[in-house]
Amino acid sequence: MRAAPLPGTWSRYARALLSRKPRVAAPGQGGFTLERCAAGILAAPPRLAAYRAACGFAAGPDLPVTYPHVLAWPLHLALLTAPELPVRALGLVHLRNRIEALRPLPAREPVELRARLSGPRETARGQELDLLTEAWAGGELAWREQAVLLARRPGASRGPPAPAEADPGGAAERRWEVPAGTGRRYARASGDFNPIHLSALTARAFGFERAIAHGMWSLARIAAELGPALAAGPVRLDAGFKAPVLLPAAVTLRHWPVADGLGFALRDGAGGRLHASGAFTTLA
Repeated sequence: MRAAPLPGTWSRYARALLSRKPRVAAPGQGGFTLERCAAGILAAPPRLAAYRAACGFAAGPDLPVTYPHVLAWPLHLALLTAPELPVRALGLVHLRNRIEALRPLPAREPVELRARLSGPRETARGQELDLLTEAWAGGELAWREQAVLLARRPGASRGPPAPAEADPGGAAERRWEVPAGTGRRYARASGDFNPIHLSALTARAFGFERAIAHGMWSLARIAAELGPALAAGPVRLDAGFKAPVLLPAAVTLRHWPVADGLGFALRDGAGGRLHASGAFTTLA
């Protein structure tokens, strides 16, 4: 895989909006693997500062644990709008995410980004795609992310409601107010201008009553809250996304001790509906 400059994004958004591809790959089409790579990538200080402010990260010499995802967004968009991809990008659902930060990434250190999209994997609800991203610095793997995306099959049943997941007794709790403009603020900081996050008008075109918070904003906000409590060293951030956060909203973050870190659940303001859950732990 040969490294190249980061691709532009605006023409890719137009391609995504105008795509006539099916929601799921045709039966018997077979698997695919697409790759993109970019080298010498540096975080732009103004955008990094805007991201810290939008997600609640304190200033510091190193990139926030979720920030390489933002740096790699142009590669992700290039993969999701590649002609070889057999499904449309709009409508894909982010199901799960795992980040492993193997060492700190100083904000002024250039990185090489590698992204690979593969699939599909058949499930009851549709087809799952795997998006793997790596950040290399100084000749070593410093950060990686595994995301699972769902291309939902039209007419597929969502299945019976999942049993309510109870949080452990004695969990600590923090409550946030999430303003209506959170999606736009995150878009300006991250470069991810998915219309479902920008306004009620654009979100309604895709079946949402109001704009929804970006799942990666929610995950970054959780990491900003819980990260300072973890021991220094390599970390893993696991999350499953359950239900969207309709904006504006009040949400409750609950967290509790687990082996090597903290488990968490992001719920609505009343502490009922589950938006995301996972764990933020140190790596041995």
